[in-house]
Amino acid sequence: MTAWERVRDRITARDARGLADLVIALSGPERTEVARRLPDLRAELREAADRRRAELWSSGLGEEDEWDGGWDEEGDGPGPWDEEGDDVDGHGEALRIAGAGVLAGPAATVAWLTRREFTGRRPARVEEVIRVLTARPAGWQAEVAVRLAGKVRAAGDRDTAPLALALLRACGAPPPEHDPLVIAWLRTRPAAGDPLIGPLLPRIFEAEGAGRVLREERLEPVPTPWLSLLRRLQATGRVSRAELLDGCLRRFLRGGDAMDLRFFVRLHRMLDPTPQEAAARVRDYLRLLPATPGTVAELALAQVRHGGPHEEAEIIEAIGALAFRPEAKLALEGLRWLERELPYAAELAPALAAAFGHASYEVQGRAARIALKHAAAFAPGGQAVAEAVPMLPPALGARVAAVYGGEVAAQERHEVFTPPPLPAPSEPEPFPEPTLHLPWNMYQWPDYERWLAAFVRQAAGDREGMRRTLAPDYGGDNSYLFQRESWVDTRSWFTALAQEVLAPGTDPGPAEPEPFDPWAGASFQVRVRLAPDTEDEEEDAEQEEQGEPERAFGRWPEHVREEIFEQLLGIGVSKERVAAMRDGLRVPPPAPGEPRGFRIGIAYAGSRPPFMKPAPPDPAVESRRARRLPQPSQVSPPHLFVLHRLSEVYVALRAGTLPPVLLATPTLTTGHLDPDVLVDRLAECAAAGAEPLPADLAQALLRVPRGRHPDAAGRAAHVCSPAAATAAAWLAGEGLPDPDTGLRWGYLEGASDRYFDEHEPDHRPWEIRLVPRLRAEPTGHDLLDELLREPSRWSWDDHGAETGWWPAVLPSHREVVAVNYLPFLLHPTIASVFVRALADADGPTGEAMALTLAYFVAAGHPEAPPLLLRMAARGDLPAEAVGEQVALLLRRTPRFEERAVVRVLTEAARQGAYAAVWRLLTTLLPTLLPGPGERPAVVHTEAMALAADTATWAAARGAIPQVTAYAASGGRSRFVRECARLRDQLG
Repeated sequence: MTAWERVRDRITARDARGLADLVIALSGPERTEVARRLPDLRAELREAADRRRAELWSSGLGEEDEWDGGWDEEGDGPGPWDEEGDDVDGHGEALRIAGAGVLAGPAATVAWLTRREFTGRRPARVEEVIRVLTARPAGWQAEVAVRLAGKVRAAGDRDTAPLALALLRACGAPPPEHDPLVIAWLRTRPAAGDPLIGPLLPRIFEAEGAGRVLREERLEPVPTPWLSLLRRLQATGRVSRAELLDGCLRRFLRGGDAMDLRFFVRLHRMLDPTPQEAAARVRDYLRLLPATPGTVAELALAQVRHGGPHEEAEIIEAIGALAFRPEAKLALEGLRWLERELPYAAELAPALAAAFGHASYEVQGRAARIALKHAAAFAPGGQAVAEAVPMLPPALGARVAAVYGGEVAAQERHEVFTPPPLPAPSEPEPFPEPTLHLPWNMYQWPDYERWLAAFVRQAAGDREGMRRTLAPDYGGDNSYLFQRESWVDTRSWFTALAQEVLAPGTDPGPAEPEPFDPWAGASFQVRVRLAPDTEDEEEDAEQEEQGEPERAFGRWPEHVREEIFEQLLGIGVSKERVAAMRDGLRVPPPAPGEPRGFRIGIAYAGSRPPFMKPAPPDPAVESRRARRLPQPSQVSPPHLFVLHRLSEVYVALRAGTLPPVLLATPTLTTGHLDPDVLVDRLAECAAAGAEPLPADLAQALLRVPRGRHPDAAGRAAHVCSPAAATAAAWLAGEGLPDPDTGLRWGYLEGASDRYFDEHEPDHRPWEIRLVPRLRAEPTGHDLLDELLREPSRWSWDDHGAETGWWPAVLPSHREVVAVNYLPFLLHPTIASVFVRALADADGPTGEAMALTLAYFVAAGHPEAPPLLLRMAARGDLPAEAVGEQVALLLRRTPRFEERAVVRVLTEAARQGAYAAVWRLLTTLLPTLLPGPGERPAVVHTEAMALAADTATWAAARGAIPQVTAYAASGGRSRFVRECARLRDQLG
């Protein structure tokens, strides 16, 4: 074979190691020949991949539809024809290896290695490519490495970046100055011995985006990888403290937001500069005080103090910078420092005056007190103080003006806000009339119900008219439906219903299940070896020969039998004896010299025990399969209930047994059904001699308003049908009893599921599990019992589909719907319109409903205030329970912020729900107060102001100990004043 043929074979076999060995050993002329023919092979493989993709799509399948293998880390399942997910039929790695070994020019090699069509779903494997590249001349390697590094474009580069970094390490070439390369290197978390530490580490202080990559690095409880590495490098002398400190300062001076600079702040804290180191850099620290993020300014202030004593100009510059800081904490620190530097009071008067205009009342008050207390010292600079008096609140300004002069700001006239009353509860509207004249892509449950009701009503009449109505939207080729095992989405059912009217009998029915294969997915390893002959074995053989012969090894799969026979031939057993074993004939005795004894070992690995017999089919599973319904484990209970309704209409349509009317079509937009209308429909079915459909009847009963309906029950009892008798009993009773509901808060710790009520974590985990609890007494109706089963804690497959329809399935039991929403609540799949439907529904509210509302409040959703108003107006808002759940969301998850909560509650209170908001705050307020050792922030003050306002508007009474304690603390901040206002209101 020629060199090209050998290379081609290795490429098509995807033999990375063998291909690398081969191209390394090629001669110069052979490399030239392979390089000449390699682009044609690439084009050929690309065309083959494109053809296969086109064939899959033309058959109605995507790349994933026929794949039964694993899934990669990104969640993408490669197709059966492309295990790597690249555009050259999975040959990207092999083509890279070949090009690395045969292409002559560095530029051409880099262009080849970075072709996008070689990029697969998984990160590139670079080991064999690097082995080939490092077999080339050193200068050539260096140029390729530098060019590759320059091609890195993003931190998430999974192909070029690993290859470039690996080659730079291998060849020792100096990396180019290229920010994306630095970011990619940071993501690899190199070891202490990485040769790239020397050239790339200094660049982390300059590279754009480095801080974002390292933002999650922490010092506590133990340093995370990068901080730990830098500590070790400093301890071993590979990196100097001065280099790291100066790098941090350079980074701070370059600017950026707090997130960009978080890592460098923590690195600086880890370095903990000495007074000498701080003093040597004091000018840089002073430059950081005016405009850097708060965390950097705090760090700089600490180092300025640490590096003292200071010259007069440095003191004036630092205090002046702090006075202009928007953070009250830093401004107050500046004023404290100012008060210790009274010998420079005249020069510091402008800084004191600047503090008069601070947004924080606490800062303004402190500045005014300093001005009054040390009036003599500030007298030389009194003009600056007098000119700033108008920036003070009138009460403070008047006191300062009495000493320094100046114009006092006019007293603002605050209009007393009077919140409006709650809006009147909204009344449900009549359900719109059924019609088939709806777009095929309808997606709201009322449209589904209207279309379905009109379809059943018209199916008993003018079929030709129906066909004319349905043909424009449903008249295409719908044969793809009948290739599916189950129809999980409602649109498939509507299409199938329309297809059955347009072309009756088109559906061939579900395919029969595949025959049971006990060996599916199994693997075998056969070993046949000689065994010593013994007299016992000869006697056994004679006894065996006296019985009826059987096919040898007949219980094993045929390919295993053939492997045994091949190996028997290989150890010297004659063809005649092997043929007799294979065919079940009497086996002749061995010829002289032929082995008499042998041992056969079969290693088996599979998902089932060997020789397992198929279990009898489950009738319920088979019934669902025959009706193209998914199994209960595949979908959520309310979704499966909806599919039962659609399935029975489809089955009845094909069998010609449709009733003249559906019972369950609502009469109100909440999904409720007037009991008298239900009885009228039952009578219409009975008059037509048609029995209503079971799921339709069950849905109709669920939609009857809560409570007894004796008049309708009496009317139903006079309708002669089993369905009417069932309805009469239901209407005469209390309907569906409220199930026992609840939830548990869980979280993921490593690979284990934990519960907050068993073990409170020491951090706020991201992976939260809301585990639903639902216990219902048997109803005597199979479909209702299936609907009321406990939902799965997980959301996979088609769980969570058609969630907008669920409130209308159980319009009098909203808590059951809310429990079913729990697995999807913290993933933004439950729309506010669905929760609004729950707010308008009926039934008691429990933990699940409270948490559903709390989620929208905590997320700061714009629809949260209207939801609170809507339920408060009806008197249904479980305010205290919502407050408890908001508190849990804030304490247990890192996704939500107090500021968003306060904003939502303020808006709801000012629109009339102030009494409900106050009740909500009674359970939430402890979470909105500062924690132990925490200074009150703006959000704490806003929360206390809201609490004081709503308590006043609601005329609330009853002291709250934490609030009383803060009010008695003697502070002058606005937070303390709001606490005092709330304390005085509560008494």
